[in-house]
Amino acid sequence: MKNRTKYILLISSIIGFSLLIFNSIKMQYWYNVKLELDLSKVLFVIGLLSFGLYFLAKDWHKVLTKIMIGAFGVCLVLNLHLWTEYYKTVQRQNRLAEYYELETCEKMENRFLTDLKNEKLKYFQFGIGFDLELQKTLKSKYGIESYGMGCMVQSEFDCYNELVNNYLKENTTTE
Repeated sequence: MKNRTKYILLISSIIGFSLLIFNSIKMQYWYNVKLELDLSKVLFVIGLLSFGLYFLAKDWHKVLTKIMIGAFGVCLVLNLHLWTEYYKTVQRQNRLAEYYELETCEKMENRFLTDLKNEKLKYFQFGIGFDLELQKTLKSKYGIESYGMGCMVQSEFDCYNELVNNYLKENTTTE
């Protein structure tokens, strides 16, 4: 095996393994990334098995090297994708955290005016199910980001939603 190939395998396996551990810890209960995470684990094990077989089967060196590069490479790409998804989610939660500090309707009204000025309106959905169609419509037609808030309706978020509803009614009837 050439030195360049060794370094590629070493670097991709170390970074892939590090990201695999990170993603396994941080995202183990996320239902929407379970397939990618499981596939990434399987590919990493295939890469490790190929690495072990590399020293036992001298006739298979070229094939096993290609399998290792493929398995560790795809594992790395999947884990980079999962890491970016985790980062996006953390950023989204941080944006939402700002609103929890606003405990009155008056503070929410002020925040609504700020968001309107910055063209970054939000909509807070309450209830057991999250309405994906509403989320898509609000995002595509009006550029409004939706957040699922669970079952407990909070009056200050309801005040903000009411302002968003009124704003949309005024602006959609005049167009």
